[in-house]
Amino acid sequence: MAVSLKRVAGRALVIGSFVALSACYHTITTTTLSPGTKVTQEWVPTFIAGLVPGKVDAQAICRGKPIQGVETQASFLNVLVGMITFSIFTPMSVTVTCAG
Repeated sequence: MAVSLKRVAGRALVIGSFVALSACYHTITTTTLSPGTKVTQEWVPTFIAGLVPGKVDAQAICRGKPIQGVETQASFLNVLVGMITFSIFTPMSVTVTCAG
């Protein structure tokens, strides 16, 4: 039985879309210090699919205390906004954890 190229391409596109839309970018960087206060900044602006990063001043957030960890993630809504803007504006959520 011959499978049409159009049918295979259509299925690949649907499966690829589900995979791309279900994934959320998530990175955690930690140290060996004990965790303390967490501060989250939603919708930190990044541009051109994250190539131009957003800036978060972790030292100012922790007010001189050491930084225990930084977590960045792109939620479904962040990815959706990135898709709508053709990855020109790609917001992220950043959580800074200060040492206890």
